[in-house]
Amino acid sequence: MLAGTHAAFSTALYLGGAAVFEYPAEPVSWGLAILFSFMPDIDIPTSRVGRPLFFISAPLEKRFGHRTITHSLIGVAILAALASPLYFTWPLCFWSILGGYWSHIQIDMANIRGVDLFWPSPIRVVMPGKIKYRLEVGSKAEMIVLCSMLVFCVGLYPMSSLGLRGGLHQLLKDFDIAYDEYVQVQGLNWYTLELKAIDNLTLEHIECTCPVLGAWQSGLIIDYHGKARSVGKSQLHHNLYPVDAVLIEGEPLRVISQRVDMKGRSLRWLVENLQANHDYYLLGELYVDSDKVVNVSQIETYHPVIWGGDTVKLHYAKAGDLADYFNLVAIRGEVVVQFWLRPGDEGVELRFSSGEGRDSAPGVLEGMF
Repeated sequence: MLAGTHAAFSTALYLGGAAVFEYPAEPVSWGLAILFSFMPDIDIPTSRVGRPLFFISAPLEKRFGHRTITHSLIGVAILAALASPLYFTWPLCFWSILGGYWSHIQIDMANIRGVDLFWPSPIRVVMPGKIKYRLEVGSKAEMIVLCSMLVFCVGLYPMSSLGLRGGLHQLLKDFDIAYDEYVQVQGLNWYTLELKAIDNLTLEHIECTCPVLGAWQSGLIIDYHGKARSVGKSQLHHNLYPVDAVLIEGEPLRVISQRVDMKGRSLRWLVENLQANHDYYLLGELYVDSDKVVNVSQIETYHPVIWGGDTVKLHYAKAGDLADYFNLVAIRGEVVVQFWLRPGDEGVELRFSSGEGRDSAPGVLEGMF
């Protein structure tokens, strides 16, 4: 085959692999895949790699002939052994080298002669089996195949950066794909949800690009106009029913969390004494005196503060969500204070102002920041 055909086929395999296996399409590894797609032809001095490496190609051609050892599984094994140090230091480049080399052998099987894949066995491997369907080097049929692969590569390139699942997600805008993807990567990056949804309570149709806070009841928690709302397909558990949803990856995220023992303390104590240089979310469960009555009315299916008579559950709650619960004193329980930091944000300074009795700073926090 012509060098251009080998380059196009190796590119198609490289980009296709990036789409399916979701590795990054990097210029170095991509270039190595193309370079090593020429390498099996080192057994012929007139080839693209044979000319500069004539001192290797001439002896190889004289001793073994063309499309024998360099086009065989033995040749692949020799290359793998030589490139093996890269497997431990730069695995993507290792597989790009092997993949590019194999792409040459694979497409040469479509040539009229085929390749001696099992050399030194005389068995010759061709694909397809009928000779009239195989390609002659430099023929019109090869030019058609080459042009088709170039067009295919242009269409495949955007898919390679998104991944197969990501590409389907962008095309279908399916909420289940967005949910599954977020569950696998949460805590690594900031994510937003490009959402079209229906409010289950008011039947209002809404559109937003909202920050994603977390997962809950097979759905996602988003920050919608400063309030935590749940998105999902269950009207029993979620505020918003998704029509279209696309998960968008943002900047790297660094999460710093600290547990606070709330025994004998109120939520008012936590909010008034917690002093931090970043916004934060509160998560946890507190057991309180069941004789206490909280005058709250929650008609929303999801709320960041859930009152259960003798328990208060916090799920991505902010200080403003706690107003109705300030005077409840915990019999036992703890709260996790969670900070989300962007690249370049200052370090977290978590401290409590001094106070009396149980209002002193918990020992677990001393010296942590």
